[in-house]
Amino acid sequence: PGIITIKAENEKKFYAEEGTVEFSNNNLLILTSTAKEVTKMNKKFIALISVMLMVFAACASEGEQGAQGPAGEAGPAGPAGEVSQEAIEAAVEAALAEPEAEVGGTLVIYSGRKESLVADVIAAFEASSGVDVEVRYAKSAALAGTLELEGAISPADVFFSQDPVSLGVVAKAGLFDRLPADLLDNVPSWAVDRNGFWVGTSGRSRSLVIDTRDVTEAELPGDIYGLADEKFRNRLGLAPTNSSFIAMIACMIESDGEEKVLEWLTAINGLGYGEYPKNSPQVAAADAGELDIGMINHYYTLRVLAENGDSPVKNVYLDGGCGAMVMPAGAGVLSTSQNKPAALAFIEFLHSTSAQEHFTNTVYEFPLVAGITPNALLPDIDSLNSPLN
Repeated sequence: PGIITIKAENEKKFYAEEGTVEFSNNNLLILTSTAKEVTKMNKKFIALISVMLMVFAACASEGEQGAQGPAGEAGPAGPAGEVSQEAIEAAVEAALAEPEAEVGGTLVIYSGRKESLVADVIAAFEASSGVDVEVRYAKSAALAGTLELEGAISPADVFFSQDPVSLGVVAKAGLFDRLPADLLDNVPSWAVDRNGFWVGTSGRSRSLVIDTRDVTEAELPGDIYGLADEKFRNRLGLAPTNSSFIAMIACMIESDGEEKVLEWLTAINGLGYGEYPKNSPQVAAADAGELDIGMINHYYTLRVLAENGDSPVKNVYLDGGCGAMVMPAGAGVLSTSQNKPAALAFIEFLHSTSAQEHFTNTVYEFPLVAGITPNALLPDIDSLNSPLN
């Protein structure tokens, strides 16, 4: 094992566990099973490398040669070199004592989360960190497409999305850095990208909003497919272009296949439905007696009920399937970020107590970090579905 230093315009150091380095005809060839850029490696791993190199160096040495014998032959080899525990501890301490990269400068966030939901959290991070934050707000799906188009020239440092589908688009395009393990460990495994490219920040459940004056829970189905019934003709509302609705459809396709989902969509279309641009107008329509049943994210109803406890609207959580799934909002760091220390600090801040309490008590979302008490209006998250990511 060793460190390979490449000196060009910018010097870079790489750690290679094994392999061959060859330089001929002004060309450098490195054959290695693993190579990690030192500046991007975890400090604990660097500390382990330091110890390994010391041990290998010691084992490679046979010690000093003994005194010459009477016949002129060399004496026996001295004891093999050893590395003391003190030296190992010093190497580890030195590696871990390196200062973290300073958090500062300007941070550019592409936010698919609405300004009304997250602006206060972003402002709190800005005030506590001293980082200047610039935010571009748009729909999550649109921002994912923008990031794909911008590629390596994107000014974005963080993509803050309201749904895992949009995060998955950016991850699949290879535009995210992998996040540190300690950041991923802050939340449940279902709210983490399986490859570590993004992490959840809060949870949002799909639900039905109903006008309790015209709908009884007894007439509602146990899953989303049951809405394709003649008794719901001209009684349904949905937002077909909303990213959360699209995420639900993606979940249905993943779980049940395209043919079944297409059949359901065709049936819903045939029944007639009210088309809305997003979730909140469905809740307003139900509150005004203009809509019986809407397909929404749960927190829009809770926000209305928090302001007016006498409102006739109510959330109904289906028994299972994608129509009742909890989707994480989440964030990832762009590989091309010019301020990765601040980007990681921002995502860490989204897991802080103050941010998690904001999400649950102001936005009425599910907190994902352990130890945060969910708002009393929220159902038990364990009674709902957590999606595969």
